[in-house]
Amino acid sequence: MKSPKVLAFANQKGGAGKSTGSAHAADWFSQKGASVVLVDADGQQSSSAWLQELGLPYKIISDPETLFESLPKLAKEYDVVVVDGPGSLSEVTKAILARCDLVLVPSRESIIDLRSTGKILQFIRHAKELRKGSPKAAIFLNAVSKGSVLLREAQDALGDSLVPLLETVVYDRQCIKDAPGQGSTVFHMRGKPAKDAAANYESLFNEALKFFNDK
Repeated sequence: MKSPKVLAFANQKGGAGKSTGSAHAADWFSQKGASVVLVDADGQQSSSAWLQELGLPYKIISDPETLFESLPKLAKEYDVVVVDGPGSLSEVTKAILARCDLVLVPSRESIIDLRSTGKILQFIRHAKELRKGSPKAAIFLNAVSKGSVLLREAQDALGDSLVPLLETVVYDRQCIKDAPGQGSTVFHMRGKPAKDAAANYESLFNEALKFFNDK
């Protein structure tokens, strides 16, 4: 199964799960034997600090022009480039969408979070028009409470989107919140909650790859 050369996590709302998803994706691909670099395009630089703890390669690039020029070069050097997008809609976001092959949009289940996805989806639609269908894009629900009534409502609300909703839901678990402080990911943490969270991410990334490869 082919992997995207440039995989981005984008959403203008802070706390949606971009950095968490990016760090876990970089670690997951690395464990699969791929050469990976994470590009931290977020001004807070939380994912690059996390990658340093994990001992994985990373670059901090927050200038849109530099980012636009650097992503294709990095894609030649590494099997997978994972991009952690900024918590804003900016020229940096446009540069990412102009260069990525697959963009995943994490969203929490609250109505405020769901509404906030509207603008990034507009950005994605514009990029797809300009690039004749690229990048491939999908939304996934992140940090969701199990059994929540809002989960079904969120799935219904996003089900008709032009950018499809992945079936895999990443549930809210304390071990995921603890991972950056421990300089780890759930793939290396012990205990059943971490094991369940690791299976959750495994399912998410496998589904994303299948979606990327489907015509």
